[in-house]
Amino acid sequence: MSAVLEVKSLSKRFGGLVATNDVSFKTEPGEIVGLIGPNGAGKSTLFNLITGTIRPSSGRVEFHGKDITGCSPEQVAQRGLIRTFQSATVFKDKTVRENLRIGMQFNRLGGPLQLLDRSRVRVFRRDSERIANELLEFVALEPYASRPAGELPYGAQKTLGVAMALAAEPKQLLMDEPAAGLNPVETEQMGHLIERIRSEHHIDVVLVEHDMAMVTSICDRIIVINRGEIIAAGTPEEIQRHPEVIEAYLGVNLELD
Repeated sequence: MSAVLEVKSLSKRFGGLVATNDVSFKTEPGEIVGLIGPNGAGKSTLFNLITGTIRPSSGRVEFHGKDITGCSPEQVAQRGLIRTFQSATVFKDKTVRENLRIGMQFNRLGGPLQLLDRSRVRVFRRDSERIANELLEFVALEPYASRPAGELPYGAQKTLGVAMALAAEPKQLLMDEPAAGLNPVETEQMGHLIERIRSEHHIDVVLVEHDMAMVTSICDRIIVINRGEIIAAGTPEEIQRHPEVIEAYLGVNLELD
């Protein structure tokens, strides 16, 4: 079985600071993979390296067998590797439906020159209404469809951000702290949504997350980073018993509920 995402000996140095050091891992089709570690462990830097926000000092990244090392964030996204962010990133003055249309435009219309293709624009307008309705139903945001996104509760804005990522038709989602800022009920709902993204949309997910209850309940595998290096990888059951992980978290309870 070929890997979806493969990170090979990826390192990043900022002067004398080593942010990531020789990090290697891969994800398989159909997986939800959790990336965890203490604050400052290098998780966000790793996401930035994978998605082209920053360039690695050494190593490479492959997506579906193709080298994407050094590609811009736009080029990475065009290949189907889409990232969501820790904070709710929506266009607050646009309606929820308009936000979804913006997400769709990325892959379906492309650059400005594509807007001159009238037939392409007509197809987009026809399909965008249907796709928006399907996504609104999928994430249960139909009641908010015509409201400005900035008026939504924070949890709904986070959900809209996920729906916008889905509108871009990803092959894999990289989710940066999807539960950040959510209350326990919203966190549980987000976990169920991620599981449904995998099971119903057949989209693989890699997530950085601090909520251990959510990570252990939805992830097939967990990769643990500390001080820029992978210190453990395995199933949730294996990770919660791993001595280096327990030491890295300085006694934080990793027990499953």
